[in-house]
Amino acid sequence: MLEYRITKYDPQFRDASGAYMIHEWTCYGDADGSVALNDDLQVEANYVNVAAAFLIEAGIGALAVCGLEHARQTLVSFAEAAVLLPDQWEAAFRAVLREDCWCRFEAVDSFVHFGWDCYMYLGAPRMCPKAIALAGSRRLFVEEYSSPYRTVG
Repeated sequence: MLEYRITKYDPQFRDASGAYMIHEWTCYGDADGSVALNDDLQVEANYVNVAAAFLIEAGIGALAVCGLEHARQTLVSFAEAAVLLPDQWEAAFRAVLREDCWCRFEAVDSFVHFGWDCYMYLGAPRMCPKAIALAGSRRLFVEEYSSPYRTVG
């Protein structure tokens, strides 16, 4: 399986330890005005669209919800162990990006994990050059990187 870290953070601005050196908003709750909120919503859409593009290009047809944790008493439209089809991914990914809940989305040969501070980790069974190009066109950076949320393999 190929594993990636996909972020809005340009790798050229990381220090030797990998820390990002430029101060930017890092989560949905940081949006403190209409400009910031509009930027956040666009970045959110970019993450959601790029994740779906990777999964579709890799031929993934479903993802299971693993390790679901609710936040702020917010209800979400899926449950632990639910199997989500492609038409359900957008809402589920947005729920995690908006910090309504946290979980891992996994299949036998793929996964999508969202971490703190706008970090997305994705595993796919094969190269996805169209999705990588889409990420670049959406100002997201794709780096080979193992997910810290990976529980198997």
